[in-house]
Amino acid sequence: MKREQSAVDRILTALNHPLRRRILRELAEGEGSASTLSRRLEIDLGIVSYHLKQVLAKQCRVVELVDTVPRRGSVEKIYGLRAGFATLPDADVPGSSAEMAWTMALAQSLFETLDGNKDRE
Repeated sequence: MKREQSAVDRILTALNHPLRRRILRELAEGEGSASTLSRRLEIDLGIVSYHLKQVLAKQCRVVELVDTVPRRGSVEKIYGLRAGFATLPDADVPGSSAEMAWTMALAQSLFETLDGNKDRE
């Protein structure tokens, strides 16, 4: 029997990979699809899609589907951070103390959002 991960475990899993932190940084600026994020981050679409959909949305549940848009015979899925996160400080450059402060503020906001929604999940 698989044990359900706590909100803290899900957030730590989400923040444990540099690409996932970059995706979350982009989504903190505004909603986006896997293809949009792939172009912005200059990372292969398949890799971004995996981290966005499988890890951040399904496993960690810190990202949610907010819209679908018909595009050239298919549907583009638009994702955003779970509702309720606080205003974040500037992230600055990767590896800086400002990025660490941003990551910690995001983690706190996500935890408050997930912890507040735990009865609804």
